[in-house]
Amino acid sequence: MGKALATEMADPELSYLLLLMHGAQWIMGVRDDPYALLLRAASDDPHDLGRRMRARGPLYRSQASVWVTAHHDLAATALADARLSPEYAAPQEPDEARAEQERILPFDLPRMEQLLPLDQASLTLGRPTCERLRTLTRAVLDDLDGLAANLCAQRLRTLDGDFDLRDDLARPVAMEAVAEVLGPHAPDRFAALCAGTDDALDATLCPPLLASARRLTTAITGLRELLDDTLRLKTGRLSDAGAEHPLDDTLATGVSLAVIGVDMTVNLVCDALQALLDQPEAWERVRDDPACAALAIDETRRYAPPVRLHRLFAHEDVELAGHKLRIGDELSVVVEAAERDPAVHEDPDRFDLDRDRAVLPDGPLTAPAAPAARRLAAATLRTIAVELPRVRRTGPVLRRPRSPVTRGVLRFPAATG
Repeated sequence: MGKALATEMADPELSYLLLLMHGAQWIMGVRDDPYALLLRAASDDPHDLGRRMRARGPLYRSQASVWVTAHHDLAATALADARLSPEYAAPQEPDEARAEQERILPFDLPRMEQLLPLDQASLTLGRPTCERLRTLTRAVLDDLDGLAANLCAQRLRTLDGDFDLRDDLARPVAMEAVAEVLGPHAPDRFAALCAGTDDALDATLCPPLLASARRLTTAITGLRELLDDTLRLKTGRLSDAGAEHPLDDTLATGVSLAVIGVDMTVNLVCDALQALLDQPEAWERVRDDPACAALAIDETRRYAPPVRLHRLFAHEDVELAGHKLRIGDELSVVVEAAERDPAVHEDPDRFDLDRDRAVLPDGPLTAPAAPAARRLAAATLRTIAVELPRVRRTGPVLRRPRSPVTRGVLRFPAATG
């Protein structure tokens, strides 16, 4: 299938393709393949699916024609392998597993990046580009701690009684801090567009509904246009940091911070506070010593990583765990399951501030934005511990449906005391 973005399609055609892809994922899960079931959100317990993936060995071939690892050591190896990249690579030769998939699904399926402008959202970058962008973001990291702490303190002072941790605190703080770094000339429009990209990471693997696809497309294209205009006006701290870098790299970095960084920050804050409130002694420790907020964010990276699987393509033939991945083969590194590998972590299902930090490295796609997200999340959590020590959850934490990449928080009802 040739490239045909959503912007070029009428609603019936786009809706048909999205439903076709959704149906294909459903069919792949019929044979009880745990990775396929994860994609179609067929279980409320992703950790059970992770255990089932690990039981299939260090590396196995899913019914979805994807190599899958949920083992910690192999996950670390794959995430660091320069031959594996988030950028798509076309298969170079016939493959028995693909032939089997074609027998199960006798029709041509597009890739998500052929339907949605994921390239404009910095979600299909090659590994070398990701490394360049990570270097660029280091220049603005030191600005983020103070920004997030001040913004969080200001918002906390306006809260009284019931509030939503995600919508009233974590997301606006993250968006406003990133906006300060990027310097968009229309901050309100930036916030609206940034919020519209909430499910971008999940859309790399899971076809959204038509309305969501349209909203996401509008948000991505609008955000990129706004940041392109901003960088050409040379406003914001990122413009200064990227003065000696190509404009394309600086723009891709800004988009990555807005799309990936904000989403990662929100989920880190929400998941960290949920885990801490579930263990009152751990929350008491953070309240008594707010510097422990950084430990909580590090443990949250393991316990509930904000990006829970990484999709990589072989750009050269690669041998892993006794299997040969050929050019174009897809590998899914299920870090959420790998971070609970009992071969590495004792009592892996327990949230432990004192755990030995054998956390997996950032995936190449998230590498530019992940350090910023951790800084923002730690500063936000630290400020909550100081300014709102009696915070409590008032209802269940709700998550976005069919969200295998992020399990993104949708609602986090809370109260100030």
